[in-house]
Amino acid sequence: MMASTQAGRQLREWETVWVAAPASVGPARRQVRAVLAERGWPADRLDDLLLICSELVTNAVRHAGDPGGEVRIRLLETGDACRIEVTDTRPDLPLPGLPTVRDEGGRGLLLVRSLAADFGVAGHPGRGKTVWAVVRRNQCRARP
Repeated sequence: MMASTQAGRQLREWETVWVAAPASVGPARRQVRAVLAERGWPADRLDDLLLICSELVTNAVRHAGDPGGEVRIRLLETGDACRIEVTDTRPDLPLPGLPTVRDEGGRGLLLVRSLAADFGVAGHPGRGKTVWAVVRRNQCRARP
């Protein structure tokens, strides 16, 4: 963990790297839970952050991870917000789809968008991409 001051606010950073494999999703989620629970995140926001973490890591492993490659998870906290970033080595950008009722998948990024205060993707030419989402401590959930 790193702490620094940015524009008068404390910035807390935490980062970990996992092998791009399905077996990494659960342990990565548990590690993120431990860090954020220790930092006092309220239960409802912690649940949202963990669901987002699971979706982004699963997508990185399933759709973008190179076998044996790495998936990097980074948490950035400033003030009342936590930004979770998941970086993989593939350059293709995710496109949230509109799944049909019969589709078994394809709802992950739609779910992330509905839970996050902000969401986006940053490409890194020749090095992959980072998918990120921001959750605020006092954020109200969108209702369908």
